[in-house]
Amino acid sequence: MLDSAEDFLGRVTFVTGPEKHCGKTTFMNRAAELARRGARAAGRQAPALLTVGYDGESRDFLSGARKPAVPVAAGDILVTAERFARPCSPEILDVLPGSSALGRLCIAKASRGATVALVGPESNALVGWAIRRIVDEGLTDTVLVDGAINRMTQVASIANARFVYAIRVDGAGLGRAISRVRRLATLVRLPLAGDSQVDDAASFVLEGALTTETAARLPPEARSVIVDDLTKVFLGEAELAAFVRDRQLYVSWRIEFGGFIVACRGIADAAFNARLGDDSVSALVAFNPYEEPAWSAA
Repeated sequence: MLDSAEDFLGRVTFVTGPEKHCGKTTFMNRAAELARRGARAAGRQAPALLTVGYDGESRDFLSGARKPAVPVAAGDILVTAERFARPCSPEILDVLPGSSALGRLCIAKASRGATVALVGPESNALVGWAIRRIVDEGLTDTVLVDGAINRMTQVASIANARFVYAIRVDGAGLGRAISRVRRLATLVRLPLAGDSQVDDAASFVLEGALTTETAARLPPEARSVIVDDLTKVFLGEAELAAFVRDRQLYVSWRIEFGGFIVACRGIADAAFNARLGDDSVSALVAFNPYEEPAWSAA
């Protein structure tokens, strides 16, 4: 799962995660190389790479931690600030509206292999604009976005789009990681209101976010609660589990989910699954498919 070209070709994939240094950029690089090879073999267009914010610098500006570079190959499409695209001798195809703190953002085509830094739009509207420009203008139909979980509303509005969730796990953080995976697994499997038999008399359409406070204010007779999408739910794992025991929770829009990418450090994969304790969730997990990366920007 999530380790072949067919997993990515012809679709938009947001690579998300819970925090910095959780493996998003590393996995995007791996997915890009798989898609690149598959595109060459099938005579298809090379993938497009973009990010939300700033990625690809050698060290994180805040923590100083070493970060993975972003390699591109000739033919790749990328979105970044013009000066950061120079190493790949880019052909500038379009310019995004407005500008970023690091300069004007452009859609470019790499003329040679190089390592670049990706600078992406900060707003949801511009992320969507850039993706649609790339896909609708036929630049490529394979797009990889180094994104963030709070950008998921974009996924529902883009045809053939989905997200994956990358997380790194060690012994000290195992409990928190398990909680995050269980919670998200519940959210991505919430039923779609339009596909379900919802009792209108006992349903409540929640405007805005589902939080501890808004949950407490729900009418007692509201046995079914409908939220816009999974990004509007701000309940922790235990709170969410308690909520869905007492009421039915539905979404108006489903955001397609591709799976979890779990990189275990100092613990065995089997130990993670054992602690997860749910085979239906374990089926959504791919363990560290980039342990021995074979990609190259050549």
